[in-house]
Amino acid sequence: SVVWNMQYFGPNDFEIVLPCTDANVDRITAGTMLVRGTDATPELFKNVMRVEGIKIDFDADKGWKMTVTGGGLKKIVGQRIVWEQMNLTGNVETAIRSVITDNLISPASNARRINGLELGDVKGFTDTFDIQLFGENIAEWLEETCKTYGYGWDVYKKRTGGYLFELYQGENRTFDQTENTPVIFSPTYDNLVNSTYTYEKAEFKNAAKVGGEGEGTSQRTATVGTATGLDRFEEYIDGSSVSSNGEIITAEQYTAMLEDYGKEQLTGTNFTETFEGQVINNGMYTFGVDYFLGDVVQIDNSFVSATSRIIEMIYAEDTNGSTLTPTFTDWEVL
Repeated sequence: SVVWNMQYFGPNDFEIVLPCTDANVDRITAGTMLVRGTDATPELFKNVMRVEGIKIDFDADKGWKMTVTGGGLKKIVGQRIVWEQMNLTGNVETAIRSVITDNLISPASNARRINGLELGDVKGFTDTFDIQLFGENIAEWLEETCKTYGYGWDVYKKRTGGYLFELYQGENRTFDQTENTPVIFSPTYDNLVNSTYTYEKAEFKNAAKVGGEGEGTSQRTATVGTATGLDRFEEYIDGSSVSSNGEIITAEQYTAMLEDYGKEQLTGTNFTETFEGQVINNGMYTFGVDYFLGDVVQIDNSFVSATSRIIEMIYAEDTNGSTLTPTFTDWEVL
């Protein structure tokens, strides 16, 4: 059996269960890279996984078997932290590329360099922010930042050797656009086998006081969130790790950094509204041809109609056949 989990914001992972033979034991070792034939292009191998765990056990009915697990190449980025303080002001895409360059591609220390890693083409995203980084795990920071701005990211293996870091953004494939053919998942079209809609708001926060440097009445603070009345849910965020570097950073820039830090922390306290459904891949639409990870598609399960982004796609295959199960979010009930 095979389970191949591909994610838009977070890291990929997999599990394969196969017969334990001398050939398989020799071929599959820690660090071995695996790719599906459908993810091989003339220039790149996409959705590549690295073996991190191997379990060998015996079953009286089925004999010896191997269970192989691991994560995708995105985890390469998670092997590094922001080593030196970085004050990032302006374009978000430019800042992300700077973080990757300074910590993985051309760091001051050669020991930190990931040989063969390159940046993909500039996409021209226009979002801006003001943040300060020091010590963050880069993959974790990327995941939270991309959730805030709707970007996806990945690391591909180049056929010529080396790796390619790529930022991207899914296409709009809903009714409310004219550039792409709409993609609709619904029992009406016989392409949505089963579905589960979940809404949870217990931990929701949408406004915060962010506390920075200083103490008592001299503490520097910022406020994020514009909701009012019963629609406002507040919390306090400790932003003391954001430093003005002895007044080198202006008061205006420091406040902007506190605000962006607060917005980033608030993304972890949003309400949960997701939709999961098993789709038929060889029916009306084919994943990887008509729609892709990160695309915003149209959903209609008779009770809930919405547009939603595909943030995860789980491919599973065993002796009974194969299935595709997407997870959707950024839900907008119509």
